[in-house]
Amino acid sequence: MKKIGYLHHNKESDMTNYSLTLMAITGLLGAGLLTACGGGGSDSPEEAKNSSDCFNAGFYRKDTQIYVSQSKSLNDGPASTNLVYHWVTSQNEENGINHIYVNPTPNGGRTSLHYSIEGGALLYHGYNAFNIGATSRQSLAPPRQSLIAMAPGQTTSQTIVQTDSVSNADGETKTVTTLAETRSYEGRETITTALGTVEACRFVSSVTASQQGKPEASRETQTTTWVAAAGPYRGLRLKESASTRQGGKTDTLVTETSQVSRFDIK
Repeated sequence: MKKIGYLHHNKESDMTNYSLTLMAITGLLGAGLLTACGGGGSDSPEEAKNSSDCFNAGFYRKDTQIYVSQSKSLNDGPASTNLVYHWVTSQNEENGINHIYVNPTPNGGRTSLHYSIEGGALLYHGYNAFNIGATSRQSLAPPRQSLIAMAPGQTTSQTIVQTDSVSNADGETKTVTTLAETRSYEGRETITTALGTVEACRFVSSVTASQQGKPEASRETQTTTWVAAAGPYRGLRLKESASTRQGGKTDTLVTETSQVSRFDIK
């Protein structure tokens, strides 16, 4: 089965779950397209490298287009294939800050994910989506921050208030969720995926999501993400494993990039 999705801080994956139902696009998008990798407490030169190689600035330049296929498996069940898009449609400078807008669905509706790069970090601000009969919006206060150059073992943390709203002919529905997030860079390792064998960075992130007025909807997600540190697809998320616990049940979603059909970096 094929579905259309998009790259990023995706996902009960990158910190909660990016989804074009547009009520939960909250990945550790710190970068959906990027992330970091590594292994335990070694002092080897390989392990000591920081995470900067795993950030590809070209991913956020105007007119960059990346199309990939991803294999997804929930709880070791049958795999499905998602077609994932990342198209930088515009940039706008405000007060010296370059704001970047990414379309994750070039063939369906008008959706714009909002990023900026400030102070050595990629910031995800939220999105706007305009579809027939409905408008969806997400805003994060403060924006989700993903440091670009992290030392092995370094951890960052944030508390974010995420507001999702959907407006249609029946009115507006709003959901407010508090996200307590941590993100750790564990170092480098060599991994083999469908795209080959490559040096990668590994991030481990966790998020506790508490929805206002619905304590039963609270959930905890831990995600391990590997991103290419070298090779032709540097900065691309190669593989991710996200385990979410909610209501006494744990589900694990494993995602792997299986094919790259376009990698046009500007």
